[in-house]
Amino acid sequence: MRRPTAFGYQNAALTAIAVLLAVGLMDRRPGGEFTSLPAAHAQSQPDQGGMTNALEQRKIMIAELRSITARLDRIESKLSAGINVKVTSMPAIKVDNPEPKAKPKAEENTAPKADAK
Repeated sequence: MRRPTAFGYQNAALTAIAVLLAVGLMDRRPGGEFTSLPAAHAQSQPDQGGMTNALEQRKIMIAELRSITARLDRIESKLSAGINVKVTSMPAIKVDNPEPKAKPKAEENTAPKADAK
């Protein structure tokens, strides 16, 4: 057996859905009261400055690519010629290990000679 509160909730939810569907049907009807929004027209919006001509857009993109290529060529030519760097301020050099490294012994580097017979 169902509880009375669950049954009442189900009826209320189904009633609300039916009302919303009825409002949706009235809105779609040509003479409905709820259609207060104006009809949308494709050409009624003024041009917002966007590109509408694909050919013109491609021409602009090609011109920009040529400009970028010219700038990149100038940068590459400057880099290939070499760059002189002058250090104006140098931070102090810090040495972590102040002990001098031990020099390798001369005896360790010489290999024993084999007798040739």
